Amino acid sequence: MLTGLARDGEARPHVTVQVDGTEDGYGPAELTALYRAAQEGLTNARRHAQASRVTVAVVLTADAARLVVSDDGHGFIPDGAATGFGLIGMRERVRLVGGSVHIDSGPGQGTRLTVTVPRGHREEGVT
Repeated sequence: MLTGLARDGEARPHVTVQVDGTEDGYGPAELTALYRAAQEGLTNARRHAQASRVTVAVVLTADAARLVVSDDGHGFIPDGAATGFGLIGMRERVRLVGGSVHIDSGPGQGTRLTVTVPRGHREEGVT
């Protein structure tokens, strides 16, 4: 699905997708959180960053999955004022599966979005 996401939309920026590992043991909520985070990171790179290159990398291990979306765009100061509803929704979705979101960016430095989601996490009260 990530490869299809990378082909959606405009020809620019050039998007590279790398996936290592297997989805075995990850539930629909975890996989959806990763996919939606990749979608948000890629959408932001296309709409706001003026990036020429974007890399979407996913590593699925026995303990956790890590998604990194990085671009060579103009970057921003990730101080809350620059976060829209897409980033807010992504943070909430990732939090619900016990994961974390980190954004590393700065003016002229591009942006790196890192999302980590534990394997097999169950939301409290949900079986």
